[in-house]
Amino acid sequence: MKRLVQIFAVVIVFSQLAFAQKGKTKDFKGIVTYTITYNGDWDPSVLAQQPKSTQIKILGKRSMTEIVYPGVTIKNISNGYDSVQYLLIDAGSMGKFYIKTTKVKFIEKLKEAQPNVNYLEESKQIAGYIAKKAEYITKDEYGDEQKIIVYYNEEIAGPEYNFLNNFPTLKGFPMEYTMPLDEGKSITFSVSEVKTSKVKIKETDFMIPTDFKETTEEELKNMFGGGE
Repeated sequence: MKRLVQIFAVVIVFSQLAFAQKGKTKDFKGIVTYTITYNGDWDPSVLAQQPKSTQIKILGKRSMTEIVYPGVTIKNISNGYDSVQYLLIDAGSMGKFYIKTTKVKFIEKLKEAQPNVNYLEESKQIAGYIAKKAEYITKDEYGDEQKIIVYYNEEIAGPEYNFLNNFPTLKGFPMEYTMPLDEGKSITFSVSEVKTSKVKIKETDFMIPTDFKETTEEELKNMFGGGE
């Protein structure tokens, strides 16, 4: 059970990876692959089960990320047509569940975080794209500032892609960044490939299966860990 709780904590970070498109930006169809690096002092048994890469499938205003753990499969589906995000968790014998996050909830989070972006002159090549540097500054629950260095690209996507993502108001697609966690740990995501040719993605890939039961983050934590 404790292993599932630790996995769930990491899943909350991954659940922010998918994003939604709004506005009149030209539809993008492709698969973006991130390489994942774990920084800090991780429990070896937990670290051994963490994914080393993940992909985001994008079709117009829809996107999906899938992450597979031993015994647990996670999918994060974002629908930019109505600004709703679904976190699907297939926990095998423990059941199949999904958490729905609406536009109202994302707006509340945005108001709490009060994001501010400093766009810098520095840039570098990432997966064949020019990635510009920015400082993404938010406030935590105590009102303290948190700063994340993020490299972004405006060819893949603009600010409309970030509403349901880790970086609302950022004017480009996040190509590389490091997400801080507790106890000095962090996770670095860096795009290693952007595939746009001969990509097979269809609208049915983004549908919620009927055998998944809706739940909440709190209920799921209790089911996985029993409050331990």
